[in-house]
Amino acid sequence: MSGVHEWLSVEFVRERNARALEEAAERRLARLATGAAERPSLRARAARRLFGFAVAADREETWRAVWERLEAPRHP
Repeated sequence: MSGVHEWLSVEFVRERNARALEEAAERRLARLATGAAERPSLRARAARRLFGFAVAADREETWRAVWERLEAPRHP
């Protein structure tokens, strides 16, 4: 009986993943159809800029602080 349960669980996960991939593809196509360019989020762009400043300043404590901030969990 457990073999059937495992098979059903695997199939359920596969179907769920396939649906998620299809939805992501649809969202991507919708963005492209509206002319919205794919670009990183504001948070990602700000983080890259801060990291660039830290590297340019060449101060270990600065880039370490920026790196710790990048690794911090995001709060929605």
